[in-house]
Amino acid sequence: MATFRVARIDLGTEKVTEEVFKDDVLRRFLGGRGLGSYLALKEIPRGIDPLSPSNRLYIFAGPLSAMVNLSTSRVTVVTKSPLTGSLTHANAGGNFAYWLRKSGYDGIIIEGAAEDPVYVVVKDGDVAIRPAGHLWGKWTGASIKAILRENGFPEEEKAAGVAVVGPAGENLSKIAGIRMSDYERFAGRGGVGAVMGSKRLKGILVWGTRDLLKDVKDRAKFIAESTKLAQRLMSGPTAKALHIYGTNLLTAVINSMGAYPIRNFETAYAEETDKLTGEYIKKNYVVETHACMMCPIACTQHVMVKAGPYKFVGKAKYEYENTWALGATLGLFDPEADLRLQKLANELGFDTISLGNTLATAIELARKGKLKLDVNWGDAGALIDLVIRAANRSDVGDDLAEGDYRLALKYGDPSAFKGSRGQGLPAYDPRGLKGFALSYFTANRGGDHLEAYSPTWEVLGVPEKVDPLCETPECIEKQARIVVYAQHLMALADSVTYCKFATLDREGIFEKDLAHLFNMAYDWDATPEEMLTIGERIFNVERLFHVKEGKWVKDELNPHFRNPIPTGPAKGHSSAKMFDEGIKIYYKLRGWVDGKPTYDTLKRLGLEEFQYLL
Repeated sequence: MATFRVARIDLGTEKVTEEVFKDDVLRRFLGGRGLGSYLALKEIPRGIDPLSPSNRLYIFAGPLSAMVNLSTSRVTVVTKSPLTGSLTHANAGGNFAYWLRKSGYDGIIIEGAAEDPVYVVVKDGDVAIRPAGHLWGKWTGASIKAILRENGFPEEEKAAGVAVVGPAGENLSKIAGIRMSDYERFAGRGGVGAVMGSKRLKGILVWGTRDLLKDVKDRAKFIAESTKLAQRLMSGPTAKALHIYGTNLLTAVINSMGAYPIRNFETAYAEETDKLTGEYIKKNYVVETHACMMCPIACTQHVMVKAGPYKFVGKAKYEYENTWALGATLGLFDPEADLRLQKLANELGFDTISLGNTLATAIELARKGKLKLDVNWGDAGALIDLVIRAANRSDVGDDLAEGDYRLALKYGDPSAFKGSRGQGLPAYDPRGLKGFALSYFTANRGGDHLEAYSPTWEVLGVPEKVDPLCETPECIEKQARIVVYAQHLMALADSVTYCKFATLDREGIFEKDLAHLFNMAYDWDATPEEMLTIGERIFNVERLFHVKEGKWVKDELNPHFRNPIPTGPAKGHSSAKMFDEGIKIYYKLRGWVDGKPTYDTLKRLGLEEFQYLL
């Protein structure tokens, strides 16, 4: 039997209670994103301000987190988003999930708000709330070190799990994230850092000695079988490439396909990207390869810029998305300036994707004469200044801190926003990778690549190869079918919790393997089909949150992507046909009408308790 222990912490009253969830709930929602979304739908009052004390933060690991060397040390944060006004979930690697489970709890719920800044310490089942006024205003790296030091740990981020916000979160920027320990890991999307800041919660430390395998039915067999899966996972070609180059191995690939967004999605190809590629940065700036806890892939690349105008102190964790968001989409192709912006964003506590989207929107508005701002594409000095202003909400930074969607609306040009459900898109143009024409605009948390990652099948051929530019009826139906499957699998990944990079190779970890692991660990009799149904149930619960809020229910294509790409290998292609024809197939597969689950769908998934929302 599986059990999931949660510490519910009310920062307003400083009351701490413990809740335990067992098989009857866990076999329906698992942990992480699934359990967090289910509880959010039940508990967060309709229509509340996301930055009010009534909002809640669900910071959950999963039932297999940190138990096997299968990239399982990931944590998911669920809350009502200040950026979109509806449900969001943000996921991070590192070591926080590992130490959270070792602390004696599998999840933490934060509600209410402290009067003065505080941080929370959870050690071997004991919860303490401590003053953090002396940490308020500090950058994220310094904050993590201080919290470790004050609690008797060395300033080594592997020693315990720590989550903090920086100035962006403290100042309630709607594009702020939560930095997790083990070196610049972020639960980024949806403004989760602003929710934490609104509660006057600077950080959380977790540590403990709990034996996570104590209740496993057959410990030796579980370790042996999971080790075989880890060895299989490591043998995949994509896993090997990720270890060498990190996530930024994608820049050259996606640019060569004509799907790499340039200057706020003006086009999707640029020859100047050669110095932003993983190969170039690996050769010139990478100083260390790093792994999250319990991960055999080890894809993280740490970089340094040691001299010149963009020199920074220490190492930075850099990624594909960060490099694009603070590089190509800003018309910036200087790798050193790009890496400096990434380091700055991490220290100030921003979601780098939304930060890049917002800066790109600002530049577009400025070039159109809508926003009085002296900035142009690729202006690194001005961009660095704007990032600092956004974190501190100083002058124009107050508008930037609201994010790209609100910025575009305020200055009278909604077309400058390139996103969905109030959240800007990541580093793939859905006109050149047409699977994203469906997955981006049906993603529950808004413009998002990780609710269903179409390059898995369009580039890597997993579970089957699909031509990313094909728009025949057969291709459109295939895209819709795989998007639905991938959305279920990704909901599982965020709820188990394990890394989605473990699904990029045919040698990866899929529903059959998950059923096997849960059956061994908790004496379940789950089937692969049941595992996918859990993913489907989670995805429908998230959509029901939109229904409850009366917001973002119907899926809509951003009008910009009805325009064809003007240059590059995908020139002339748009997202219109894939979306307009694919969404009809998608809704039929889901059992939805105009983005809303039907009663029959809720009944099939055992969600009748929410039928009142229909």
